[in-house]
Amino acid sequence: MMRNFCFEFENTLEKTHSYALENAKDIIALGFDPEKTHILIDTDNIDTLYPLALKVGKRLNFSNVKAVFGFDNSTNVGSIFYTAIQSAPCFLPTELKGEDVPVLIPCGIDQDPHFRLTRDIAETIGYLKPALIHNKLAPSLDGTGKMSASQPKTTIFTTDTFEDVDEKIHEAMTGGRVSAAEQREKGGNPDICAIQNYRYFIFESDDERVYDIAEKCRNGDLLCGECKGLLKENIKSFLKEHQRKRSEAEERLDEYLFDR
Repeated sequence: MMRNFCFEFENTLEKTHSYALENAKDIIALGFDPEKTHILIDTDNIDTLYPLALKVGKRLNFSNVKAVFGFDNSTNVGSIFYTAIQSAPCFLPTELKGEDVPVLIPCGIDQDPHFRLTRDIAETIGYLKPALIHNKLAPSLDGTGKMSASQPKTTIFTTDTFEDVDEKIHEAMTGGRVSAAEQREKGGNPDICAIQNYRYFIFESDDERVYDIAEKCRNGDLLCGECKGLLKENIKSFLKEHQRKRSEAEERLDEYLFDR
């Protein structure tokens, strides 16, 4: 679940900076240790990142970047240089400690191309190659792909109200039949159900429970309305506590923001 904002071409620097701070509140609310968590904002910490980005930029070939991301002559220069900025934090721990520090980058699969290019040039500029671990992208509630901040009804945001949750879950795509009677007779299809996927990806740590719910759906023992009700309970329970902690995070930002 992401912070509720849309990415627009017309966004100003001030807006995007505020988005970064809002996302930082979510990180704090999740309980990350401030002694081990240092949040960098590119524009605030560019004095630290830029020398590293220049080292990366010197080794990145435009032909490789172009091939990986499909850039053409209409691509803006910021997009072309972005991989260099994205790479800089991979090498920052080594710079700060003055010795080689192995780095593990947890990221969405959509960020993988940046770090593959980073790995290609890491050793040529004197750093260890960063390792990657990919998280699965949370699915959208409308069943069309991954959740998207630019399409608010496709996901639950950490700032949503309980009314928002009820509305979004009510409209979510399921693998149910056209009627309750038909679903009891033929069963549903949890494999294409956004409700089942949302629970699997986010709200159930017990795989056996997920599989049990899926099997009840296939057998017609669990209807979509019941499944939606279970997910609503999961989400509201999480949001109630998270939003309380998030409101307290405003006063703790300085503990987490990187300050060299």
